[in-house]
Amino acid sequence: MAELRKLMETKGGEYAGSEDRLANFKRGAALTGVTPLQVAFIYASKHYDAIATYVRDQATGTERIRSEGIEGRLDDLMNYCLLMKGLVAEANNPAETFVPRK
Repeated sequence: MAELRKLMETKGGEYAGSEDRLANFKRGAALTGVTPLQVAFIYASKHYDAIATYVRDQATGTERIRSEGIEGRLDDLMNYCLLMKGLVAEANNPAETFVPRK
């Protein structure tokens, strides 16, 4: 969990800034005409697809060069789920902005 928190803080700062950790999804939504939750889901699905390929490869014994280890993909997917939960909470209560506690 400490690793996930560190990853969330590091990547969150890079992608969203410090005021609103969901800002990159909102910017993506404004650019594409979809919702912030749809943007987050699309980003998360990239990691889900990579995990699914890893699982299939493990089952068939397929070796493949990977740009990122499976642990990193799993960590990213878990964090995307937390961020999507923040988007849902914010949609249900627009007065709140999702800024993770340190």
